[in-house]
Amino acid sequence: MYSERLTEQQIREIMDLISDDGKVEIIQVRAYDSGFDDCVNFSKIPEVKARFQETEETYRLHDYRIEGFHRAGAGSEYIYRKKMYEYFGDEYAIRFLLEH
Repeated sequence: MYSERLTEQQIREIMDLISDDGKVEIIQVRAYDSGFDDCVNFSKIPEVKARFQETEETYRLHDYRIEGFHRAGAGSEYIYRKKMYEYFGDEYAIRFLLEH
């Protein structure tokens, strides 16, 4: 819902923030299809291929969490949700509280 609406620039800002040294090289940003063929709701989750120093990793940005981070800095999910709140406001925070 929210992660699908992120622009590539916003994704780059988020990835730079969660990086330990703030220097992440974005190799590719694409939509990852998480739906099934017979499912009505398809979800286009942003998928980011990034290089942290010498390690290349793939991340999937869900609405309230990041999947696949190993080299990202401590508190990455908190930083991610804070940035998402800046982008989407109170509606985002309320949905997070209701769903978690």
